[in-house]
Amino acid sequence: MTTTESQQLYGGWRRSRSMGIWSLNTPQTVIAVGAMLTPILLLVLGGSLATLPVTVPLALAVIMLTVWQRHGMPLMSYVIGRTRWSWGHMRGETSYRSVFLPSPEALDLPGMAAPTKLVRAESSDGRGPTGLVWNQRTGTMTAALLLNPAGSLLASGATVRSQVSAWGDALARLADEEGVKVGAVTLQITPSSGAALSDHVRERLDPNAPSLARNTIGELVDRAPRASAQLAAWMSLVIDPAHAPEKPKGPAEAAAVALGALDAVDLSGAGVDVLRRATDMDIKRLVRGAFSPVDMDAPAEQIAELVWHEVGPVASEDNWDTYQHDGYHSVSYVLREAPRKLVTYDVLLKLLAPGAFTRRVTLAYRVLPTAEAQSVVEREVNANEARREYRDRTRRTSTRRERVDAEHAERTAAEEAIGAGMVQWSIYVTTTVSNAADLPAARREIDKAARGSGGLRFRPAFGGQSAAMVVGLPVGINPLL
Repeated sequence: MTTTESQQLYGGWRRSRSMGIWSLNTPQTVIAVGAMLTPILLLVLGGSLATLPVTVPLALAVIMLTVWQRHGMPLMSYVIGRTRWSWGHMRGETSYRSVFLPSPEALDLPGMAAPTKLVRAESSDGRGPTGLVWNQRTGTMTAALLLNPAGSLLASGATVRSQVSAWGDALARLADEEGVKVGAVTLQITPSSGAALSDHVRERLDPNAPSLARNTIGELVDRAPRASAQLAAWMSLVIDPAHAPEKPKGPAEAAAVALGALDAVDLSGAGVDVLRRATDMDIKRLVRGAFSPVDMDAPAEQIAELVWHEVGPVASEDNWDTYQHDGYHSVSYVLREAPRKLVTYDVLLKLLAPGAFTRRVTLAYRVLPTAEAQSVVEREVNANEARREYRDRTRRTSTRRERVDAEHAERTAAEEAIGAGMVQWSIYVTTTVSNAADLPAARREIDKAARGSGGLRFRPAFGGQSAAMVVGLPVGINPLL
């Protein structure tokens, strides 16, 4: 973290790396070394030289698949993922048709959200109902807070630094909350015609106001249809009641544990206002609005009539690089690389700015407990030491990136040693269009926004489009679990 005269800069993120040679991690190193030794071992164990024309090309193919990368991941992982997806596609596992499913599968949401069930919990403090999503397979419960982000573009530098620090403190406090597994903050930006804003302003326009004020407001209203958007923001927490000091004896006590963890979240001073706990109606609206954006503004009576499985799509197709659901098409991206340079606090502004298509941006967090954070940073430092020892023995000069990465690992370990929290995080982006012909334009919009966000690099969620989409919903699906 570096301070300049005008504003504070942030950086130093790094991808977790295990021991391995070159840029490979431990499993990849084991596979590559095993492939190199296999032909030799076969000869030592009594094999014939005639096997070399077969074993050597196979070993080279395995090594190349392990070392080469595509979209930031090893080609072998890409091939294995493609093979598994193709096998699932052949078996019909990528298609969902709720109207044809027999009971009880007909009451399930598609994909990874199938084991979830919506629970309405009433608190004893008189704050009304709270919606909890219960994962019946893992036992976790997910609660959400509806947020109202405050704009900081006109705030002073001291205010911004205070808000960023407060947000860091809020995340660090989650490490002390037993039962809180992961958290996520999601912002959904939906383009709007501006009609609602225009009607709202015109109904409240004072005819006795000065003409200059009326003309200014009128001009803003006329321009609103070309630039307006609806913003929905929420923070969801995945809570495991089994890790509470007192083990709950049933769903009712588990819900009480989840509500208690939700009350422990303090976002005061972090530049955001907590509107309220998300009710079961709010959660149904958010989930339904993701699969059918037109229903995001549906009347409350219509949302109330929906049961849990009806908030999902009637039919969906999980394709290799797109997700089709109820006449809409979505493309999801996952973070490939964080910015290498120092960035300002508004680095995500372009990614969160309104565009021509519906966009949902999710920042997923996992705050590591103190004991786990210590072991992680020590493991990272030891891995860097092992790689340096390997380079010294092979007389290979380290690259600038390797030296910078080692410096970041050492600094992270030093900060953790004096009490700093450690967070694993990632970003997921989903864009949704109503016409498949608009998908290329939607992809270009995401690519342009990512390039303008301080060097963020994304890749499509190949073979996992439906999973990446539900990560942004308050249903408890989080890859950092």
